[in-house]
Amino acid sequence: MKSYRLIIRYIVTGTLFVVVPILILVVLFGKALTILMPLGHALTHKFNLTSILGPAAVILVSSILILLVSFLSGYFIVNGFLKQWSSKFEATLFYHFPSFQMMKYRFISETDYKKQHFWEPILLKEDKAYVIAFITDKSPSNIVSIYIPDAPKMDAGEIRYMQLSDCDYIPITMKEAMNGLRNFGKGFDTTVFKIEEKV
Repeated sequence: MKSYRLIIRYIVTGTLFVVVPILILVVLFGKALTILMPLGHALTHKFNLTSILGPAAVILVSSILILLVSFLSGYFIVNGFLKQWSSKFEATLFYHFPSFQMMKYRFISETDYKKQHFWEPILLKEDKAYVIAFITDKSPSNIVSIYIPDAPKMDAGEIRYMQLSDCDYIPITMKEAMNGLRNFGKGFDTTVFKIEEKV
């Protein structure tokens, strides 16, 4: 009976964490391949690639196009137009795609992030503990709005309005904030607390 349950457990685990993700990737790749097939066929015919690559020339060219689109998209996301995003557009993406935003800030450099003037990541002090939070706005009357997200997803959380003078916090980098949320706090650089103690 125990071995039967163990077999079922292996099957369910393998299906959920291996088979299903692979099938999703295959289906998505197949859809992208179908969309780019006409262009791949046109390029193959124009440059007479069938004589070089054989019958699979159209599929190979279409696959290369997918990789090229992925490469260019990644390049422009990291080095190009994301730096020019407005705060309003950034906030909209945070609302609809929090996971993608977390990925973005794990790859983008801290210097590039600061140029975007978006959220300010902090460790907000609450009694004897610190929580990862973001200063989302500072008003001329020294009132700050603070968003305290849930972990590991950021699509839920708590919003607070505080006097800046009452807001006790430690500045951190966006990567530290995102890594802390993603890993449930594991691996966080605790030297920031030692710096705070010396101050």
